[in-house]
Amino acid sequence: MARIHILALLFAALICLAAASSPPTFCKCTCFKNSTIIPLGPEHQSKRSLPFFDTIETPATEAPAVAPRSASTSCSECTKAFCLKQGIPFCKDATEDDVFTMCFQRDSNKDKIIVWGFILGTVGLLGWAAFKRFSEWRVSRRFGRQDIAYAPVAPGQ
Repeated sequence: MARIHILALLFAALICLAAASSPPTFCKCTCFKNSTIIPLGPEHQSKRSLPFFDTIETPATEAPAVAPRSASTSCSECTKAFCLKQGIPFCKDATEDDVFTMCFQRDSNKDKIIVWGFILGTVGLLGWAAFKRFSEWRVSRRFGRQDIAYAPVAPGQ
């Protein structure tokens, strides 16, 4: 019985962890009718910086400067200048007038858990109904065969 409680607690902790994560944010950059999707956020950067400040690599003679904070997952960084700085091959000769941006989010883990839970719950209920119907059919078939084993006796013999 204790195993069930531990498994239920572990499952609840997993759901809470998945629900707490934010959905991934993407920036769609369109140049000259060609487009690409770029993931946004600190986990998609090549260099990870500290939350408050980070020193830029400078010679030892100069004082360290403060670098900008790590990128947020908000859509505020999805700008035309951001798309032009990405070095996209088909945006090489584009100006800011030729670039269109759109920011969007994909489904979060919470949404995925809800959808998969609904699908698995529905399939489970349909499977249980089919199993129950099959077992009832099997029992009724067994009761129907019980009379076959006995030979009828003619009255008066």
